[in-house]
Amino acid sequence: MNVDMLPRTHLLALSSALALALCAAPAWAQLDYTVSVEAPSALTGLLNDHLELISARTDPDLDEFQLQAIIKETPAAAQALLETEGYFSPQIRVEEQGAHHYVLKVDTGEPVLIEDVTLQLNGDIRQQENYQQRLAAVLEAWALPMGAPYRQEDWTSSKRAILRLLTTDRFPLAKITHSQADIDPQTHRAQLLVQVDSGPLIRFGAVHVIGNQRYPLSVATGLADFRQGDPYTLKQLLDYQSALEQSAQYSGVVVNADMARIEDGQVPVDVSLTEFPKQKLELGLTYDSEDGPGTRIGYDYYNLFGKGWTGSVLLDWKNSDRNLSFGLGFPRQADGYSHSITSSFKETDIQGVKTTTVDAGAWRIRSHDKINARFGVEFIQEKETIGNTPSNNTRAVLGVFGWTRRDVDDPLRPRSGNLLDVSLSSTLGSLLSTTSFVRGYARGVSYWSPWPRYGTLLTRLELGQVWAKDSDEVPSTQLFRAGGSNSVRGYDYQSLGLPGADGAVVGGRVVATATLEYQIPVARDWAVALFHDAGNAAQSWQSFKLEHSNGLGLRWMSPVAPLSMDIAKAQRDGKIRWNMSLGLAF
Repeated sequence: MNVDMLPRTHLLALSSALALALCAAPAWAQLDYTVSVEAPSALTGLLNDHLELISARTDPDLDEFQLQAIIKETPAAAQALLETEGYFSPQIRVEEQGAHHYVLKVDTGEPVLIEDVTLQLNGDIRQQENYQQRLAAVLEAWALPMGAPYRQEDWTSSKRAILRLLTTDRFPLAKITHSQADIDPQTHRAQLLVQVDSGPLIRFGAVHVIGNQRYPLSVATGLADFRQGDPYTLKQLLDYQSALEQSAQYSGVVVNADMARIEDGQVPVDVSLTEFPKQKLELGLTYDSEDGPGTRIGYDYYNLFGKGWTGSVLLDWKNSDRNLSFGLGFPRQADGYSHSITSSFKETDIQGVKTTTVDAGAWRIRSHDKINARFGVEFIQEKETIGNTPSNNTRAVLGVFGWTRRDVDDPLRPRSGNLLDVSLSSTLGSLLSTTSFVRGYARGVSYWSPWPRYGTLLTRLELGQVWAKDSDEVPSTQLFRAGGSNSVRGYDYQSLGLPGADGAVVGGRVVATATLEYQIPVARDWAVALFHDAGNAAQSWQSFKLEHSNGLGLRWMSPVAPLSMDIAKAQRDGKIRWNMSLGLAF
């Protein structure tokens, strides 16, 4: 078509479109250039991450004029970055080598070294008996000693660290009154000065509780391991919050020391609580791969006699395991310990061994962070029938110590960390015991995920031994059998032990089991597990013989707890058996 034949309005529209296209062309054509950094390897990452010359390569609006302006500013920007690492007289230049290829060449020169450090602690802290120890702790926390290279990050973090040592222990109002870094680029030396005013020594004031309605106020205030007038520490404040959160009476807790309301050197402690109801009823149906269906009924009352004591009753009924237990728990005291009294009546029929057990115990318990420690005295009365042959009644009065550490990244779906449980018990002489014995037991589980997307390696180890004059007089619950979930899968529950009358399996003095398992993610919240188990129970280590099994399992990280479903083949008889369990090993 001839342009002369177009209407005039069409010519105007066409020329406008061409003009717009020409104006927009720079936005469509992104500058294409590359940058190389020639600098010590320890500094290339810093320059690559923060220089605009490098980050601007992806800017679609960058034009040649703007690029040249950035190149001109780059040496000064790079020097500012290098100064944070202690290089105050570097030689920096940008060279163009080839079409749109730029090289940043850096000669750092000598680093600035720390020539002198002066740290001064002023204020009430100087009157403390442990002033020298506090000063030593401050010096140890300082990350820029004499002779070290100056780094801005270390300068900032060191000041923060020494201030934290004071504000978390007795001097929460401490502040840095003066800090100065004198740097001489000619001599490459730096002199550092930091002056800290500790402020007054602060003590805990009164505890004010909000939201307490159902339970005695003493339950909430008694969980603090400090009293009004004690020196303030952040650790004690956090421990108090943790103790309230672990209490059976409270579901939500906020503990705060209000520094804005300090009066006469005391800081008030405000506690905001959300309470659980006074009682809880639990009804449930259970299923166990070894024992079939069962019933679980539990009842808890959290304010017995109006004192905040916790009373509990639990009925756990299965085909071969029936248990009725009672408990009485007392709130934690200021020393960090709580106490409880327990008793239970239990009947079991496992691997041809029928037992009727009555036990009672009194316990002193301390839970702190990831660790639970318990001490107690326990009485056990047991009647045992092996096959069709009734045996003698056994009983024992035991002193018991237990220690448990749970340290995993996620209690519902662990991928790293460990679980460890240790217990040691001994009869108290011949008092009410049919024989004297000592029992030691330990079990541990480790989770390791060096590359989480590719899976988690689980290892488990269990060891136990009983030292007794006569193991026939030891209650069977204190001896060992193995097999089943969380033991040697592929074998029936507690089927590994000593042969008894009429094909029964009885407990031995020693036990050892181990697991090597690799869990491979296959979907969100689902994983496939490949495992090998080994272990056994025996009368002595001399007669101990490992039994092995291999298996395949499925893991579901449910909202409640991990669910495991396993199929394993026992090496002894070649049979394939399945197991199902809910929750972690302990």
